[in-house]
Order: sequence, then structure tokens, then C-alpha cells
Amino acid sequence: MDILSKTLFPFPHAREEQARMLADVQSALEKGSSLLAHAPTGIGKTAASLPPAVAYALENGKTVFFLTPKHSQHRIVIDTLKRIIAKYEKPMIAVDIIGKQWTCLYEGALELGSSEFKHFCMAHRRNESCRFYNRVYKDGTNELTKDAKDLVEAIKKGGPLHSEEMMELCKKANVCPYEIGTIIGRSANVIVCDYYHLFHPHVRQAFLTKIGKRLEDLILIVDEAHNLPERVRKLMSSNLSEFTVTSAIKEADILNEENLEEDIKSILASLKHFGMTMKGSEIFIKKDEFTGEVEADTKLKTDLLIENLEGLGETILELPNRFRSYAISVAEFLHEWVEKRDENAYARILGTYRSEVGKRYQLSLKCLDPALYSKDVFSQAYASILMSGTLLPLDMYQTVLGIPSAIAEQYSNPFPKENRLVIVTHGITTRFTKRGEYMWTKITRNLERIIDKVPGNTAVFFPSYEILKTIASHVRVPSKELLLESQEMTKSQKHELYKRLAGLPSERRGVLFAVQAGSFSEGMDFPGRMLDCVVVVGLPLERPTLETDSLIKYYDFKFGRGWDYGYIYPAMNKALQAAGRCIRSETDRGAIILMDDRFKWENYKRCIPKDMTFITTERPEMHLETFFNAV
Repeated sequence: MDILSKTLFPFPHAREEQARMLADVQSALEKGSSLLAHAPTGIGKTAASLPPAVAYALENGKTVFFLTPKHSQHRIVIDTLKRIIAKYEKPMIAVDIIGKQWTCLYEGALELGSSEFKHFCMAHRRNESCRFYNRVYKDGTNELTKDAKDLVEAIKKGGPLHSEEMMELCKKANVCPYEIGTIIGRSANVIVCDYYHLFHPHVRQAFLTKIGKRLEDLILIVDEAHNLPERVRKLMSSNLSEFTVTSAIKEADILNEENLEEDIKSILASLKHFGMTMKGSEIFIKKDEFTGEVEADTKLKTDLLIENLEGLGETILELPNRFRSYAISVAEFLHEWVEKRDENAYARILGTYRSEVGKRYQLSLKCLDPALYSKDVFSQAYASILMSGTLLPLDMYQTVLGIPSAIAEQYSNPFPKENRLVIVTHGITTRFTKRGEYMWTKITRNLERIIDKVPGNTAVFFPSYEILKTIASHVRVPSKELLLESQEMTKSQKHELYKRLAGLPSERRGVLFAVQAGSFSEGMDFPGRMLDCVVVVGLPLERPTLETDSLIKYYDFKFGRGWDYGYIYPAMNKALQAAGRCIRSETDRGAIILMDDRFKWENYKRCIPKDMTFITTERPEMHLETFFNAV
């Protein structure tokens, strides 16, 4: 533990588990292998993984890539690096890099789709019309301008900055923040970035080439790794909506491209043709069915149609005040549609969505197998640490992500047992076959009794907005203020709701109703006495869609564990993420109530940490009263 200091481990009771995790991290580094770490909140996952990884990288010429799913988590990593530098006076360079689009200084850049922004940026650079990029490099060379060189050296010398801080400095200098970040990345020992940078194959190749790094020389630390399988599947999925195709038709009309306009109308006609055959809300479409229909109507091979659409899109982007091209989005979808070779690993689905003009169609290419893209990353990287507070069962994540060999460890919860009460209610469930007025009334009455016995704030997490609204319309909590998350809320509105809960006076506490797998259940912390109790109502099982059915069948075909890997375990982990909002530090004290009979079922319990012992009861309020009176 020589690389670490107690200042990096603030909780004394956690040090034994921290030391165990540290030893496992060092073992993985020495062996050049992977570590899957189920590490509950409070152990100090970042502090246990980052210092030894940095020390090993500095001594052996490696680069640490700290990957997170959310921008907000970058700050914790940068702050930890600052403490390491201050404590050990180790010379190192670190940089926080977020997506190019998120740092672009052009007004309106964030409103573009990702593929549209890519072509917008490429067109500006190709035409030498990006005023921010042009101030980074001297005309027609890779040599930095004096302003860019001075800024890079100042950032290196000043120590690691959060991406927001670096963006502000770049804005003052009128230079591209992403370019400055990647220039620093070339000499960086630690790079903090998003999953996207390494798990999207095209992005990875371009990004690593740009910063001059090789995958074989990287030490990966994957934070919140329970998100990785679903995140990779979403990264490698794509959609083509009727709105996008209609908008591409308008672009062709603007340029008087009559032939191409008719070709795009044929794509729209094909979507509608297959849509008319639907008896329900969605159907499977085979690859050759759709391309065959389009090629028959346009008299063009798909690759030539794609080329024509790309040309149209690039011309549109060259027009004044044009920041997006829908033709490019259509082209990229068609390219993905025809390029994906493993038919079993993708679901091709035509569905519908609601718009202002009524029902519209959307064609989707859904990736079912994240290992198609993650396996190469983990097999080629020098070493990797995957960590999360809900990474159970560990063997599922190793299998689904295609990690060839790994140390898999479950670390114990560091919090004093007397500070935590865990209850599973008896006789309550949100199973579809049990839903109805009787069950809603039972849930409502239990919640009212629970909330009444909690002295401070309570958060109740539901499996869906529909169930949240149903219960909220019945529940009566006159002594507490009821705060409701809604599906229509913006990010800033959710933050205001959070601040409202945090600011309630002690004489008038509150109850937050929110959904599982949402911003409140995974993206926000509730420190100190901000929450005394968390109630998790039901399980956020995916709706029975064709995609869900395809995922279950695929995992059954590949692993013989379709129902578990594709349905039950992901929902359990989302529920347990919500449950973890209550106790975030060693001094916290709180109650967790799991309100569904399924939490007691053996197969579901595989996701529950072995040290999370619970009481089963029909009267949770009695145990709550005893627990809070014991303070």
C-alpha cells in the first residue's frame, strides 16, 4: 500500500477491502490481465485503482485510460489525480477529453446528430473555414501556432484540468478545445475519456492514431462497468426514421436534384410498404428484403445510392448556415445496414413512433452482442480494471463482454451493519399479471406507512413513469412534500428538483418519486442526511419488444442463459443502483426497502451482494420505527 495514503482513503472501516482491491489491481497490472471488481460505494474504487495504475504506467511506459459513461464523473478522476500529484510530487501529464461535439465552440453544434456533426466538422476543416481549428495549426502544416503552443504548455504546466476549465481557456484563445486536448493527449500519461472513444471501432482507430497511442500499451480503468454491455450495444445500433428520410427529400429538392429526390422517395415508399404489412407495432425485416425493395425501385445498387446521398449531404453542408444534413444520416444508416455481416448478432426491426402528424415508421438495426466490439479491446489492451458497485454476477459481465481471462472479485460493503437496515416486503410485486387496483392500493398504503416513520427525506424509485404516476395519484403524505420526476423534464429541471429536495427545512421533509435507471437513481448522489430511506418499488424489466425477445434468444443461443443475461440480471442491477442512493459514506445511516417478492427469489438473488442481508416482512414500518429510534 506504499503508493497510497490514508488521505485517499477517507473511511477507516473501508481500508481492509481497499487494501484487498489494491492488491488485486496490482496483480492484474503485473500479469497484464483484467480485473472485474464488484466494489460497493465507500471502498474508494477510484483511489484503489488509479494510483497503482499511474505508478505502473510511469515505470513501464504505458498510458492509463480512465473510461467513464458520464461527463460528471470525469471531475472525480481529475480531482484524484491532483491529489496524487500533490502528495507524491510525481511528474505526469493528464488530460480530460470529452466528445468533439460537446466542446465545439460553434453555436448550434450540440443540436446536430452525431453523424451530422462529424460531416459538418469535416467539411469545415476540408474547406479551411473553421476559425477555431485554423488558429491551432499554421497554414497547411501540422505545426502549432504560437498561441496554441503557449496554451498547451500552460495547461501541461498547470496540472490536469476538468474539460470545462480547459474549454474556457480555449474559448478565450479562440482555438478548438478538442484539438488542444488531443495534442496534450500525445504526451499524456493519463487520459480521462468516454466509453465511446475506445469501444466504437472507427472512433477508436481515429482517436488512437491522432494521439499516437497503441491499444497494446494502454491500461484501461472502466468505471461504472455495469453500464458497458448496454452502452456498447447502443453505440453500435442505428435507426432510420421516416422524419429523417422526408427531410433528406427536402434537401434534394433544395439542390434541384430531381433524380436523387425520386430515389430517396423510393426509400420512404419502402418503409411505408413494409409498414403496411404490420399487424402490431413492429415487425422483423431481413437485410435483403429492404435493400432489394429499394434497389428494385431506384434501379441503383445500394453502394451507389449511398455514394449519391453522401455527395448530396456534403453539398448541403457547404451552404450558408447549414449545420446538418439528413441525406448523410440516410447514407450512414444504409451503409451500416448492408455492412453488418453476422445476422444472428443483430435484430432488424421496423417499428412506429408518434409525431405531430401521427404515426410514423422507423427502421432499426439493433446490436445484440457487445462482445463483437469489446472483445478486441480487452484482448489487445495491456491490462484492464472493470469496476462498479453493481457488477454481479461477475461471470455474466466477463462472458457478455468477451473478456478472455480475468481476476473476478466481490468486495464487502465497508459500512457498519448497524447503520443500514435492508427490508424486503412480503406480498407485493409489480409483475404484469398481478397489476391492478388491489396491488396499487397495497403499494400505496405501504408507502404511506413507511414515509410516516422516516424522520427525514425518502426517495421512492419505480420501474416506469406509468406506475409512478398511478401511485402518485393515490398516495397521501400530508406531513411531507411530494416531489415528482416526470418524463418530460429537462436536465436542468431535474437538477432544480434535486436542489429543492436538498433545501427542504428539517421541519418539512420531502418524498421524491423517481424512476429506476434514470438520472436520480444512477446519476446523482444524495450525501449526508439528504436521504434517510430509499424504497425500490418493483423491477425495471424491459418491455416485451422484438428487441428484448431477440436479445433473450441470442444470449440463449450463445450462452444458454438468455432469460438471465438478457432480461433479469440487467433489471436487478438497475434496481440495486437505485437502492444504493441512500448510503454513500461511512457515516451515513439509512434504510433500504425492496418492495417486490422477486427480490427473494433465488435466481434474482444472484445479483444481490452476499453481505446485503435483509429482513422479510409485511410490516416494514415497525422495523423502521425501531431502527430510527435507536439513533
